[in-house]
Amino acid sequence: MTLFSWRTRWTRLSSSDETMLTRLHHHDTWGPTGGGKSAVIDTLCRAQTKLSIPTKIFTMNPKAVTVTELYGILDPVTRDWTDGLLSNIFREINQPTDKKERRYILFDGDVDALWVENMNSVMDDNKLLTLANGERMRLQSHCALLFEVSDLQYASPATVSRCGMVYVDPKNLRYEPYWNKWVNSRSIKMEQEEFHRLCVDTTA
Repeated sequence: MTLFSWRTRWTRLSSSDETMLTRLHHHDTWGPTGGGKSAVIDTLCRAQTKLSIPTKIFTMNPKAVTVTELYGILDPVTRDWTDGLLSNIFREINQPTDKKERRYILFDGDVDALWVENMNSVMDDNKLLTLANGERMRLQSHCALLFEVSDLQYASPATVSRCGMVYVDPKNLRYEPYWNKWVNSRSIKMEQEEFHRLCVDTTA
C-alpha cells in the first residue's frame, strides 16, 4: 500500500489536472516536504499513460548547477555555443512527434530569481526560451513545465503570477498512511491483521 492516502491524492490529483487544463504549459505543485507532491505528479503521469497518452517526465534540480551550466555558455573567443542541462533537455523534448503523448520538464528544487527569470518568457503565451547566443526555442503543445517546490519565498511576483498553483499540505495525510505503511511492512500476515484490528477498535 502506498504511503500517500488515496483520498488526499485524488483531491490533489484532480486539482492538478484542472490547473493544467487552464495553464496548459506550466504548473506549480508546492508545499512542505512529506506532503506528497511527488506522489501527485507521479500519479498524474501514470494516469495519463493509462489513458493512452504516454507521458515522459524529465526531472532536474535547477539549484544543483550554475546558471551557465543550466542554460548554456557562449565562448567569447570562438563564439561557439555549448548547451546547458536545461537547454539540452528543452531541445530534446520539443522534437516533433506524430504520437499523442506528453513530455514534461520537472524542476524539483527551490525557485529563485537567479535562474527562473529566464523562464518567464517560456511561461508567457509566446512560450519562447531565449538563450545567450540569441537562439529562440518554442515550447511545443505536447510539452509542459512542472515545478515541485517547498515554498515560494524567493520567487518573484512575475513568476508566481504566471503559474497555476496547487498546494499540498502534509497535515491532510494524518497518521493513517504511515500506520498502514508500517503494518503492511510486517512479514507475518497474522501480525498485519491484528494491528489492523487494533487500529479499527481504537478509532471506533
